[in-house]
Amino acid sequence: MYPQNAKRSLEYLTQKKVPVFLWGPPGIGKSSIVAQIAKEAEMGFIDLRLSLLDPTDLRGIPFFNTIKETALWAPPSFLPDGKVERGILFLDELNTAAPMVQASAYQLILDRKIGEYTLPEGWAIVAAGNRESDRGVVFRMAAPLANRFVHLEMEVSVDDWKTWALKTEIHPAIIAFISHRPDTLFTFGNGNDSRSFATP
Repeated sequence: MYPQNAKRSLEYLTQKKVPVFLWGPPGIGKSSIVAQIAKEAEMGFIDLRLSLLDPTDLRGIPFFNTIKETALWAPPSFLPDGKVERGILFLDELNTAAPMVQASAYQLILDRKIGEYTLPEGWAIVAAGNRESDRGVVFRMAAPLANRFVHLEMEVSVDDWKTWALKTEIHPAIIAFISHRPDTLFTFGNGNDSRSFATP
């Protein structure tokens, strides 16, 4: 799916609050598209990297409530607190998180809650990650977690890039070069064993 088509699909699915997983090789703009959707819709955007969390971090911290005389859970500050009505909770590089951390996200993604915390009604969940074939450090997603998402796979489109480049006033010489040599826009894979590579 080319970027513009992926963007349109994401806009529709986030409006319906359907969890989406955006797949694609590194550097093709997965994160940028999700952030752009939130910016254009003037809604909140939280980029959460589960690979930096422990399995218990999503649940929060227990504290003793002296009035109720019981332990309650204080949700982590990085989750939406409802002060912003609408937004996207973006779980970037979800499949780089350890399996136990991924498992802790099951309930949040399916039921929009975890423990005593409930995701505000106006917030959508979008995740993104590289494929196993992209030579990144990724963990295979368990079937129950994968089944909670609508899956979209992005690929590079020179035409979509040129449309973006013209809007953002990229130097005409660069646009002309990519038009003449479209194979140089994205050089990941295709027999390229270099440690670095060109990306859009």
